[in-house]
Amino acid sequence: MAADAGSYPVSVSIKPDKIPLGGIALATIKTNDDIELLDVRFLGERIPYYLNPSSRNYFVLIGAGLDCKPGVHLLTITWQGIDAPGLYSHKVRIMARTFPEERLSVPESMVEFPPKILERVLNDQKAVKETCNKISNEHYWRSPFVWPVKSKILSQFGFRRIFNNKPRSPHSGVDLRAPEGTPVLASNYGKVAMIRDCYLSGKTVIIDHGKGLYTLYAHLDSYKVTEGQAIKQGQVIGLAGSTGRATGPHLHWGVSLLGKRLDPAELMALLGT
Repeated sequence: MAADAGSYPVSVSIKPDKIPLGGIALATIKTNDDIELLDVRFLGERIPYYLNPSSRNYFVLIGAGLDCKPGVHLLTITWQGIDAPGLYSHKVRIMARTFPEERLSVPESMVEFPPKILERVLNDQKAVKETCNKISNEHYWRSPFVWPVKSKILSQFGFRRIFNNKPRSPHSGVDLRAPEGTPVLASNYGKVAMIRDCYLSGKTVIIDHGKGLYTLYAHLDSYKVTEGQAIKQGQVIGLAGSTGRATGPHLHWGVSLLGKRLDPAELMALLGT
């Protein structure tokens, strides 16, 4: 059952109020003192919520992955009152977005992996996916986020190459200019969830920022952290390089929320400095 905020002991505000594909938003949930928040859901998923001790408001991060259907979706909040539980629904608009494409004709050997390499690539992808699908109970990050290197974006999120009329997966992050040996900084507080030398992304570090939010740093030349290590914002986690399948030194930086890859530039527009 949906209702206006004025008739319920729950109200919601979302910034931004319209989310582009690949985008992220911060929803603030205000409640009366005599009710208890039970559950928050968006796009069929249960969303972890945070309590702001100073304001006593709750907030949640919601994102629109590239597979999300543009249109109006509901953020639903279940709460427990003195007499009975209640449900409040807030409309969230997901906006369509056009991403650039590049069509190339190349030898077929550059498109298809040999069986042994394909097996490694699939194992890498599985390991990264399993890591980013975990939802820890901790909340590590705090505003603002910082860029891992100071650089312009070389390749945008969502960019897709089509080889011999065969679409490849859209670019799952942004590529940042970073000469070899450039210190790569953790964008926020967290814990190192995975370190892995992947065939495609090379030396890769994944940081868990809590409640299903992760950042990924790829093509590193070397690591400066270990798995399980607590990380501070701005801490050097590695040096930039060109490991993996890279045409030259740069940093691939990715953001994952509840297992969905989102645009790091959108994260920085919302919560960055």
